[in-house]
Amino acid sequence: MECPNGCLSPMEIKKDERLFHRNGLPIVISDLTIYVCPECGQESMPLPSARIVENVLKGTVSSSGKFTAELYEMSCVG
Repeated sequence: MECPNGCLSPMEIKKDERLFHRNGLPIVISDLTIYVCPECGQESMPLPSARIVENVLKGTVSSSGKFTAELYEMSCVG
């Protein structure tokens, strides 16, 4: 796949996890296929991965478990 920014190197396929929010709650989808440009870092999600995200956000896919993580809230002090 070619980079939409016009970079010369082809985009590389990467498996990654992404954080989304559904009804105000964080959810993580792991093992998503993402295209990444090695030159500029532009990312693109192929249609099958986008469909997975859509189905998870609609609630038509069951969760495989839960996770907990520390939350850090940052405020700008100026």
